[in-house]
Amino acid sequence: MNDRPVPTDHSGQTLAHIGRQGKAASAVAERILMLDRPRFVKEVPDYLDPDYGGLVLCGDNAAARTLELAKSGYSGVLLEDAAAYEKEIATGEAPFALPDGDLLFGGDLDSVLQAQIERGATAALTPTRYVPAGASDALKAIMVAAQAIDRDDVIVVVPISIAWLRRESRAQLTAVLKRIPHPVALALGGQYDPLKAFAAAPEHLRDLLQEVPGVGLWRTDLAGFDVLAHGGFFAAIGAGGSVRHLVPAGERPESSKPFPHYPSVLVPELLRYSAADFLADAYANTTPPRCYCPRCGGTFLDAFYDRTDVIRAAAHAHNAATWNSWLPGLFQHQRLGDRQQWWRNRCKAAVDAHLAENVRIEQPGRFKPPPALKKWADLPLRDTPTAPASSGAEQTTT
Repeated sequence: MNDRPVPTDHSGQTLAHIGRQGKAASAVAERILMLDRPRFVKEVPDYLDPDYGGLVLCGDNAAARTLELAKSGYSGVLLEDAAAYEKEIATGEAPFALPDGDLLFGGDLDSVLQAQIERGATAALTPTRYVPAGASDALKAIMVAAQAIDRDDVIVVVPISIAWLRRESRAQLTAVLKRIPHPVALALGGQYDPLKAFAAAPEHLRDLLQEVPGVGLWRTDLAGFDVLAHGGFFAAIGAGGSVRHLVPAGERPESSKPFPHYPSVLVPELLRYSAADFLADAYANTTPPRCYCPRCGGTFLDAFYDRTDVIRAAAHAHNAATWNSWLPGLFQHQRLGDRQQWWRNRCKAAVDAHLAENVRIEQPGRFKPPPALKKWADLPLRDTPTAPASSGAEQTTT
């Protein structure tokens, strides 16, 4: 399905080693997918880039909606994530969530995987449970079970506590992931944004991507772009706030705002997600920015100030349509150094744009660059680009 050239490192060497082989690897390599709840994907998402994007339906009713979309003629990459990791914790004896009952009647792992393919999924995702910090037996059990999967159309979901990326745990995590003979969808769990859990988390994730081939970042935010610029195999960005980060199974989501939650909205020039009520307040006495993504066509960014499913779905579509429009700019670069330069320039321009927007609306400090954005803007390039860095303004036009 994916016959594009694979990226190269700074020496020009082709990075063919970055991914596993087979149908699943071919389907998701060099793509950033949109991940969303089925109830917010009411229509065929025509705003997803056919060459570099795709769709993941996550959680309740994902199976039924996958079947509906496949029958409707949706031809893009389509995956179905049961999201067992949201509610169930993996053990050494039971790393996957499988149906109860006699194995002769479809309760085994292979039957669960095959059912996804028969419903129209491009590849099958393992129904993996969540792995807490220090749960080595559960992590190893996922590896052992993955090694026994004798098919090439499977992606192994590995949902883990962000603590596994800490220095004292990362060696074990790396060793386990290297021994999984399928593409890996790595989901990082924690309250709020897991990559804010400790200062070195973004760097440790980059280290992991260089050390382990075939790993994609699952259920993430704009970190998906950083991943693909640093050797990651694929990514899946959540369309809404609840699916951009993974709250550990058994924990209630923590929030800095106890009152009702509004949709989160991607502000393109700032490379940030902001709650719709925050935007409505910030722009109450001034003109908000317009969005010219394929779904908005010039709509003001305060237009999503509502909590109905209709408006929430519109916000999700805006978010995904916006970053999908950036994908050709990222993937036109075949060398990782050039991708890293492209991404860092965008991040630097976005950090500067926060100050400029505060000046425009005469509200000092209203928009503060997210910590991860500042980190991406400041970290050095890991690979050498082929040309000197151009201005951030020039880079943000693609």
